[in-house]
This record gives sequence, structure tokens and C-alpha cells, in this order.
Amino acid sequence: MSIVWGCNFVAAKTTLAEMGPLPAAFWRYLIAVAALGPFAAKELLLIIRERRQWRNLFILGFIGIFLYHWLFFAGLKLSEPGAASIVITSNPALTALLSALLLGEKLSWRRWLGFALAAFGALVVLSNGDVMRILTLDFGEGGFLLLGAVVLWSLYAVLGKRVMESISPLAATTAGFIVALPMFLVVSAIEGSLAPSLNVSLEAWLGVIYMGIGASGVAFLLFFKGVALLGAGRASIFIYLIPLFAFLSSWLILGESLTAAKLAGAAFVVSGVTLTSRAK
Repeated sequence: MSIVWGCNFVAAKTTLAEMGPLPAAFWRYLIAVAALGPFAAKELLLIIRERRQWRNLFILGFIGIFLYHWLFFAGLKLSEPGAASIVITSNPALTALLSALLLGEKLSWRRWLGFALAAFGALVVLSNGDVMRILTLDFGEGGFLLLGAVVLWSLYAVLGKRVMESISPLAATTAGFIVALPMFLVVSAIEGSLAPSLNVSLEAWLGVIYMGIGASGVAFLLFFKGVALLGAGRASIFIYLIPLFAFLSSWLILGESLTAAKLAGAAFVVSGVTLTSRAK
């Protein structure tokens, strides 16, 4: 699962070299719905019949799939895959903070410290270790887009906690994909990027297929299989390996350099997320 999601950053970067963020997301999730749909169909049909959580599922699809992937793909297009993976991995720390602010969950000093470490690590990566760039918030357009994506995903995770009390994560996620599909289709058609996406290279299409079947299908099913076997806490630890495989695949395929700032930032992010996740 960690390998598949780590390599996904390179697959996305390869696709985005030829295809816009919106059509790339549309084709990805069209394939993902086909991959996950059969596993979630029974529960989705029940949700439709009972008209359960429709409004919340729409909100989750809009925030966590449509807006998040619009910003994430746009930011990744302007950033290196390995660096982007470190920033995105800081999600759990911000999710814990938003859970305290929006849901009233207790946030101990260890969790506050974990959030601070993860946030600092993300800023180190975005600034390439330049203190002045951190102080002046000079992260470039790609950096701000990735930070926006982190906020959106964390908000999605917090709102999704309530929804997934009565709906399985598999069904809720697949429903989110279905909700976002027409949004990606309409907006990419309006901006004129959908038709040109049909004329990209085989390499770009292989990236889309990998994202749709591998990252959104196989890896998702493997993760929840791991949750069933190991429990959510132990299974989530493997998410911390995603930046490692993102860096390795980006170095091997795209030639991304591994700098001291990226290593230091990754250490802060992983330490912060670990502390946030384990602290009571």
C-alpha cells in the first residue's frame, strides 16, 4: 500500500506534464469508480434507498475530492513529487488540530507539539531550508497550492468522521468519487482542457490508469484490509513510509535530488505526525 501510494506522486507528475489537473482528476476517478464500485455497490444502493447522509456525502465529495485534488494536482504540477509527498503527509497533524477546534476533541500538549513539528517540517521542505523564505512566506505558487490541499484534506477527514459512523469508509469514499466526477467533467470542459486530454501520450495515460486502479483502487482496498488485520492505529503507521517510496521512485524515474532540507523536513513531519497520532 505504501509503495503504491508513494509511486502515485510520480505517476501523477508524469501525467500532469501533458494533461491539466482537472481532466487528469476526472479520468482518474472515472477509472477509480469502476475499480471500487463493485465492492461498494451494495451499500451505496442501500444509502440511495434510505436517502442517508446525502447532503454530507455531497459536501465530502466537493471538499475532499473535487477541491482537494484540484489544488493538489495544480500544486504537484509545479513541485517535485518527493517534496510534495512530505507536505501532504503532514495531513494527520492538522486533522488532529481541526478535530479539537471543530469537534471539541481534547488536544494534549503532545499533540500541539506534534502539530508544530509537522507544520515546521512542511515549511522547511517548501522553503528548501531557507529561513528568510519561511519568515516571508515565500513558498511559490506550488507550495501554497499544496498547503491549501492539506487544509482541505484535513477538513474532509474531520467532517468524514461523523459520516463514517454510519457509512463504511469504502462506501463514503466511492460516493465522494461519484459526487466529484461531474464537477471535474463540467469545469474541465468549460476551461477547454478536457478535449486536449484525449490526445496525450501513452505514458501519460498509463499514469492515469495507475492512479485510478492502483492508488485509488488497489491501495485503498489493501489499506482497509490492513486495518481489519492490524487495527487502524498500526495500519496507519505504514502511511509514514509514503514519502520514502515517493522519493525513491522520483529519484529513479525523474531524477529528483534528495537534499538536506528535504531530509530534515521529512524527519520533522514524520516525528510530528507520529507524536500527534499516538499522544492521548
